[in-house]
Amino acid sequence: MKIEIQKKVGFYEVDADFTLRFKSLLHFFQDSTGAHSDWGGCGIRWLMDQGRAWVLYRICIRVHRMPCLGDDLRISTWSRGGKGFRAHRDFEVFCKGEKIVSATSLWLFIDLEKKKILKVPGEMRDWYTIEEEQTLDMDIDGFQPNLKFDPELSETAEIRPSDYDPLKHVNNAVYIDFLENLIHRAFNGQKKIQEVVIQFQNEIPKGLERIEIGIQQKDGKKEFKLFSPGCVHAAGTFRLSDA
Repeated sequence: MKIEIQKKVGFYEVDADFTLRFKSLLHFFQDSTGAHSDWGGCGIRWLMDQGRAWVLYRICIRVHRMPCLGDDLRISTWSRGGKGFRAHRDFEVFCKGEKIVSATSLWLFIDLEKKKILKVPGEMRDWYTIEEEQTLDMDIDGFQPNLKFDPELSETAEIRPSDYDPLKHVNNAVYIDFLENLIHRAFNGQKKIQEVVIQFQNEIPKGLERIEIGIQQKDGKKEFKLFSPGCVHAAGTFRLSDA
């Protein structure tokens, strides 16, 4: 079962070039995932009442053309099933019939109180039904980010109360926003993210006031990580296109 939601790109969702921010794109994916869960009777409020939640672990997003202000979008998502401790979900974004964004992701099912990863529940197939189609030829299971490099360029980001979501986690979209801001400054606004692969490694704990975001280029690969003393919170790779 594929679920679709409609979005019109609003003024508050775009950057100075009237182009959709990556943070807003992640929010659209979160909205479509929530709509699918609500349809299956396993929405976020219901799951939290059970002390459970889905947490995004890895995602690869490839932009064919980033949406702009006023674009009418159709966001499609579906479950590719789960096994063991991993579940897979894909996304596509269409504008005027053209596929402009593709994404594939890996999710974990967790016990909120014990902070423990649980096996994917057997009811998942009933909640979402399963579609085997994969939108990207990317091995999201095999992706391993570099956690140990010394950044060529880094900056500090303040953690604000508004960055936390109802799960009391810094929202995934905030991580991407930190990266996008650093890239904007590093390349004087002349480059935009065309593809990003990110693994959410360790949550940013309550009380941590700031983190570092660092990037490096090595052997043609651009890498990034978000970190604090003794801890990497997220890491991955990215590719850029002209602004």
